[in-house]
Formats: sequence, C-alpha cells, structure tokens
Amino acid sequence: MNRQKSIFFLIVSAAVILVGVVAILRGGLGPPDLDATATAEASRATVTPEALLPGVLSGAQTWNGLQIEVVEVKADGWSLVEAHNQYNEPPLPGKRMLLITVQVRTVSEAEEQPISIDESDFKVVGERGVVYNTYSEETRCGVVPDKLDGVVTSDHSISGAICVQAPEDEDGFVLIYDTGLSTEPAVYISLPAE
Repeated sequence: MNRQKSIFFLIVSAAVILVGVVAILRGGLGPPDLDATATAEASRATVTPEALLPGVLSGAQTWNGLQIEVVEVKADGWSLVEAHNQYNEPPLPGKRMLLITVQVRTVSEAEEQPISIDESDFKVVGERGVVYNTYSEETRCGVVPDKLDGVVTSDHSISGAICVQAPEDEDGFVLIYDTGLSTEPAVYISLPAE
C-alpha cells in the first residue's frame, strides 16, 4: 500500500511541476494581462473569412482556372426546396435555407482537364465565423432544385444551386470554394446583401 501511495504522489507531483513549467513558459503565474485579454476579445469580434480558413484567395477565380459567379441568392429558399421534394424537412428552429445559384466556367488559357464540380465543394461562412456545409445534419437542406453537379470544360460551363441552413438572424455571408482534396488555397466570394 505504501508503494501505491508513493507512485500516486510521484505522478501528482510530476503533473504539478509540468503545469508550473508550462505556465511559466506562457508568461508566468501572475495575474492575467488585461490588455492582452481585451486585445484577444477585440480580434475575436472582428474575425473575417480570410482569417478562418488558412490560405484563402480573394476573388472569384480559382487556382484551377475556374471562374465562379454568384447568379442569385435567396435568403429563405425553403418554399422552393419544399416544392421540389415533398419529403424535404423544413429548416431547424431559428434557421433558414440559404439558396445560392452559381455559374462555373473555365477562364484559364491553358488547356485544362475537365473539372468535376458539385455542391459539396462549397461552404458558407457568416459574420459569426461558423462554417456551414451542404452535407451535415444541422446545415444541409435535403434534395435541392437544380443542385450544382457537373463537369466544367473549356467549352462547357455549368450552373446550379448550393443550399445551407444558417441562422435567421445572421448576415454577411461568404461563399467558399474549397474541394478539400487540394493543398491549394480556398477561394471566397462575398455574397450580395439580402
């Protein structure tokens, strides 16, 4: 029993020493720096989409030679989603279905391979800094009319809809093109005010 107590106290002592060393390396054990706390709070309040996703490109042209143009934004697309498929479920309480129609074309002068595009290549982020995607239970819309899905070539553009559920009281949305399969930076496109 004495040996178990010794091992226990040895482990607890090592943990306390480790926490102390980490605290000292992070700036000491003194009172919190109120100026640093205020600065952190201010920067958190002004988060931009560029800061949320590493390596974001500004603009509508992608690294792979595509141009993405927002054609229309419906701030509340539930009536269209409902009319398209009677089995679609309404938005979750406090949310709305943001329906975004885009056109995608190739603008690269180099001969490019066909590029497959679908709605899961896109995400939406609002002023709260939360990323909404088209496939999670809390943010998907169901079966969407004219869903974006196809192949873009030098002589063939596609258009279609992207739909996410977002809070009713959130604005300042940005559309993000990020296939997740590439190491290239994401591209964000500010959506027009509703």
